[in-house]
Amino acid sequence: MQRRVVGALLIREIYTRFGREGIGFAWLIAEPLMFALPVLTLWSVVRTKFEHGIPLMPVMITGYMGILLFRHLGGTMLLFVRNNATLLYHRQVTVLDLFFARALVEIMSNLMALVVTFAVFIGVGEMNFPVNLPMFYLGYFFMIWWCVAIGLIVGAFGERSKLVEKIWPVYSYTYLFYSGFFYIADWLPPSLRKIALYQPCLQAYEMIRGGIFGPAVRTYGDPAYTAAALSVLTLVGLWAMRDARKYIVLV
Repeated sequence: MQRRVVGALLIREIYTRFGREGIGFAWLIAEPLMFALPVLTLWSVVRTKFEHGIPLMPVMITGYMGILLFRHLGGTMLLFVRNNATLLYHRQVTVLDLFFARALVEIMSNLMALVVTFAVFIGVGEMNFPVNLPMFYLGYFFMIWWCVAIGLIVGAFGERSKLVEKIWPVYSYTYLFYSGFFYIADWLPPSLRKIALYQPCLQAYEMIRGGIFGPAVRTYGDPAYTAAALSVLTLVGLWAMRDARKYIVLV
């Protein structure tokens, strides 16, 4: 029953966001590409091709797609319960169903855009095919999990306090600088690296880059720590989401 409910909500979400006009569902891929390709192309022009002896473009591509997923998934969860409150009058529809439908749209869109972006930049010779695919897949799985966990927390606490609406835009922009988008952990001083690696997002980036570059780059991803940290964040989000509908204020 819940699979059918989420499936129906997923279709509704796609129609609501992208409509039936123009290219329709193709916006699932086109929307993130409109953000990613111009930025990555500009970076390839204004920056050097290598930094610390490492090709810079693969670092930027893997970093930027993770950034897009984080910002889009977190942003779309602000007040998502309140905005879809009328659906909760149906007994079969739960708050988590609404969450998963929205999250799946963002995840599918990001993954399809990731495949197209990789194909374009591999095709033009700006990057090579990943050396270690299982490690790359593991890292991107953790990146998706990280974004989902943050989405749960933003969605749940956004219903409780307007402060979340004010904090999220600032946090999502400053996140670019310390998340691991611009750097690899090995570039940091050892004392700063130890602190930075407490971030699950940097751990995920390290595994992604380990998959891209293989043994050519020293990475510090720890799957056991990342899974434990994300499990805690997910439990916090689920606990907060359980009572989210109590805080809905319809105006």
